[in-house]
Amino acid sequence: MSRYTFGDDRPASERLRLVAEAYEPVSRRFLATHAPQSVDLALDLGCGPGFSTQLLIDVCNPMALIGIDSSPEFLQAARQRLPHVRFKTHDVTTNPLPGAPAELIYARLLLAHVPDPVAVAKGWLSQLRPGGCLLIEDLEGVIDPPGPLQRYEEVSRQIVRSGGGTMDAGALLADLGGETRPVTVPGALAAEIYLSNVRRWRSDPSVPGGEDLLRELEVGLVGVMDDDRGATVSWLVRQLSIQR
Repeated sequence: MSRYTFGDDRPASERLRLVAEAYEPVSRRFLATHAPQSVDLALDLGCGPGFSTQLLIDVCNPMALIGIDSSPEFLQAARQRLPHVRFKTHDVTTNPLPGAPAELIYARLLLAHVPDPVAVAKGWLSQLRPGGCLLIEDLEGVIDPPGPLQRYEEVSRQIVRSGGGTMDAGALLADLGGETRPVTVPGALAAEIYLSNVRRWRSDPSVPGGEDLLRELEVGLVGVMDDDRGATVSWLVRQLSIQR
């Protein structure tokens, strides 16, 4: 697993709540269309504080569900939110996965933070029961206006790369199939989400980028939150459904 540069404390959980709300309509349709009709066991990889786990419950209603993440802090929040769900601390790049083999494995916005997204995704297929389904959603690109929002994307890619990941991991999965769907949000909301990361990076001396650059970016994103002038950001997400 590469180094996760977006943090796992309470501000990071709040950022993920905003991301989950933005993705919810697109992810809900994806799950409703491609998940098996009846699921005995589902695994939610990189479940974080449990927002994607709740979505799996709502849409797929599996008989058993295990949320898996490498962060004890996120999993503590997930257990508080969903006390009846089983959560396990585990590196998702290492097989066997807890509970496997499963009928459904779901991973959203996770492969950007692993060193070899394609190899990891193929490894997850081996953790399915025969006829099981692997569902993946990962970022392929971003359409945003010039200025602080676009500058953030450039900085974010650099920082994720420094941690051993690939921000646009979805693009690397294209040979496995799937389709790309836009998740479009107001510029002010994107700025709020981005600002959480920028403030974290400013407080972490191990993160590359430079104090002056990050301070300037923080000021610019605050300005977008105050007046985005109708700007929007579209996160282009590759959705893959692969059966074993």
